[in-house]
Amino acid sequence: MSDNFTANAGSGGSIFAADDLGSWLLPRVKIQVGADGVGQDNWTPLVPALISGASTNGTVVKASPGAIGWIYAVNLNAAVRYLKIYNSTSVSVGSTTQLAALPIPASTTGSGFIFAPPGGIAMSTGICIGLTTGSASADTGSVAAGEIFVWMGYA
Repeated sequence: MSDNFTANAGSGGSIFAADDLGSWLLPRVKIQVGADGVGQDNWTPLVPALISGASTNGTVVKASPGAIGWIYAVNLNAAVRYLKIYNSTSVSVGSTTQLAALPIPASTTGSGFIFAPPGGIAMSTGICIGLTTGSASADTGSVAAGEIFVWMGYA
């Protein structure tokens, strides 16, 4: 049962939800994700998941401010590949300044990573990604078709 209470009632205060546990009122909290001023209940999954083409796979995930909640990436190549993250509304892999280059481990039987920072990573401009064979910001080495799978949640 929810037992609401008013904070600063004498000055018109705000109403908060609470749960009555014996003689204690505990606040009821709803978790929100996303950048400041952009609250939503959960992370939106990238649908469909990105399966690499024979290119650098520059992809606009969200062309406005948001946050990255989680990333799942798998590499089927015998060499390390890189997932590039951009805080931008558009991307030209190799010339747009990257925020990060995350190495995706090498394995022909599939190796990868899951990255899920608590609270997500705020992106003040937009969310874009790319895939390359090198970690340098200017790298434009194309990956092969079907060798990398990327799925992510964002707000």
